Amino acid sequence: MHAYFDNAATTPLDPAVLDAMLPYLGQHYGNPSSLHGPGRQVRSAIEQARKTVAQLVNAAPSEITFTSGGTEADNYAIFGSVRTLGLRHAITSPLEHHAVLHPLQALAKAGETELSYLRHDEHGRLDLGHLEELLATKPRSFVSLMHGNNEIGNLNDIKAIGEICARYDAIFHTDTVQTMGHYPHDVQQLQNHFLVGSAHKFH
Repeated sequence: MHAYFDNAATTPLDPAVLDAMLPYLGQHYGNPSSLHGPGRQVRSAIEQARKTVAQLVNAAPSEITFTSGGTEADNYAIFGSVRTLGLRHAITSPLEHHAVLHPLQALAKAGETELSYLRHDEHGRLDLGHLEELLATKPRSFVSLMHGNNEIGNLNDIKAIGEICARYDAIFHTDTVQTMGHYPHDVQQLQNHFLVGSAHKFH
């Protein structure tokens, strides 16, 4: 008997998802940016998918951006925020995924932003008091803290983190790749600016 215990890395494709996608891997092949009928048909399907995802996280469809995966989405949020908004200070945790740590470290190395690491205890629990201390001195910062840790399984209180960030006008990005589909995420309650999920991690 075959047993698969690595769903945190990737999940098998749900048959319902396969059925929904098959028409767009064969008969519906139009470019969604084209004005002709086949293209508009595909565009309509993409926009319907955008609405479905938006409803799941209580967002507006216009707030949903599709990327190739979690790493690209994290990079999109990090580089876009720091460079476009000119944020000179970023806060993260040394326990973050490399998809977050590496771009932030690259920006810090290039002198585009200063990078601070949040303290944590021996069990990986983040010190939110330290977050408040950092933001009190540099309020307009970029904050990137995940919901569920991909290695030790800790769940961070992203609602509390969002409330702290809101008090200091900080931009809050959270990687929920490990928990999307398993825990409810309401972007209105979380007060986050960027929330990342990846479809291959959940059904």
